[in-house]
Amino acid sequence: MKIISQSADELVLQEGSATGIAIGVVFVMVGACVGYFLHSSSPIVIWIALAVVVIGIAAVLFSASITVHANKTSGRISYQKKRLIGGQDSTYAIADVLRIETRKQWRVQNSPPTGNQNASIPQPVLVWQSVIVFKDGRELPLDHQKTSSTTTIGPAVLMGGQGAEVAIATQVANFLSVPFQEIAPPNIGMGVIQL
Repeated sequence: MKIISQSADELVLQEGSATGIAIGVVFVMVGACVGYFLHSSSPIVIWIALAVVVIGIAAVLFSASITVHANKTSGRISYQKKRLIGGQDSTYAIADVLRIETRKQWRVQNSPPTGNQNASIPQPVLVWQSVIVFKDGRELPLDHQKTSSTTTIGPAVLMGGQGAEVAIATQVANFLSVPFQEIAPPNIGMGVIQL
């Protein structure tokens, strides 16, 4: 999540970009090239190439960007989620916002085998996401769920990942004049969700 612009009466946030689409296109091109040039070497190559192409197409179709536009003058929050297929446009009243939350939890993911290990090792990974919580209980995600493995490193290297996420969510809460709540995960081992 990035703040695109902010003034005394207006705040614009954006999450996601064309990166998912670009990665998907690369997968499609690599899969097609591998299938075309190596199809005669082994029949399994065609299936692998086809799988890479399908993964690329799925990445293109399911990549999404979120834009949140809060305007104090109109008292409205405009929420737009764009996808190549489908999307969502909705409007909410700023007066209906109860708080901004950043939620963190531990999830167990299997890491790939390394070196001379044959089995994958379950490893806890911290996952976080910021949401707008409304007075009627509805929730609106400000961004996609992030893990330490998908955090991008931008110009703020000292405050990357979840630290930057909390700082931006706090700034949004201050702009909307609502409280901010950071929901920390329990200790590792307690409250770990298996993937």
